[in-house]
Amino acid sequence: MEQTDPIIQTKLHRPPLPRDLVARPRLSELLAAHTSPPLILISAPAGYGKSTLAKCLVEAFDCPSTWISLDEHDDDLVIFLGYFLSAIQLIHPGIGGETSALLKVSPLPPLRTLTTSLINELDQIEGKYLLVLDDYHCIHEASIHQLLDQLLLHPPLNFQLILSTRLDPLLSLTKLRAHADVVEFRAEDLRFSIQETRQLLKKISELKLMKRR
Repeated sequence: MEQTDPIIQTKLHRPPLPRDLVARPRLSELLAAHTSPPLILISAPAGYGKSTLAKCLVEAFDCPSTWISLDEHDDDLVIFLGYFLSAIQLIHPGIGGETSALLKVSPLPPLRTLTTSLINELDQIEGKYLLVLDDYHCIHEASIHQLLDQLLLHPPLNFQLILSTRLDPLLSLTKLRAHADVVEFRAEDLRFSIQETRQLLKKISELKLMKRR
């Protein structure tokens, strides 16, 4: 099975922070209480600022990072892994050759073979690095969930994943929680406080005034 669709490079670009961004240090403090968990899960309905939080967390981390903006066309194991490896290669060009070669084999090797190859290759990376999967709710393919599940249950030493989604992913969250391997941001965490709402309205007013000048 061979990937026929080319990689859309702009899907690997981290979107800029909004101009009306309100600093929310309390969310960073929630993360600071944990020691580099393999998974940071941002799960809330549309409109709660999940992608903005992911961008802010990336800005706060002092390490190489890479980003994938997912959509319904990525709901295929070969396409998904193609983007995954392309994103990793933006920050570590020498990684992923073996797994990429396996994606071109017909028939596709067993999922366990692909997962083992991916984990072993990622484990070669020295130094902490971060991958963001934005809009993961677009993914429904069971094999993709299973691959990520195994990756997080047997994480490479320096790997950290931020997963932004409207729906809880089909991952072993109970096991990850039991081993303190996940930090979760939920709708109640993302809701603006009264002070943050005031700050946002003030910034919006200032931007409107600037446009009128």
